[in-house]
Amino acid sequence: MLTAKKDYLKGVMNGKTTIPTKAWKEEYSKLTAERKTLNQRYLALKEEVKEAEKIRKSVYSILRQEQREWQPNRAQDMER
Repeated sequence: MLTAKKDYLKGVMNGKTTIPTKAWKEEYSKLTAERKTLNQRYLALKEEVKEAEKIRKSVYSILRQEQREWQPNRAQDMER
């Protein structure tokens, strides 16, 4: 386990002798800002999906209602 940690740090450090905390903090800030932006997009898309689902349900409800209203008329027409 200790060897894995050393290998990881060796790869991350690229031969540097000091820990690049400034670069890591900058990267952390950048990634945090990106995460916030993506989260806002996600929430907006989630809301759009909700609205689309409401519309879909309404359309199917209307279509079912129209089909129910149309079927009795069709049965009467067939009897004539």
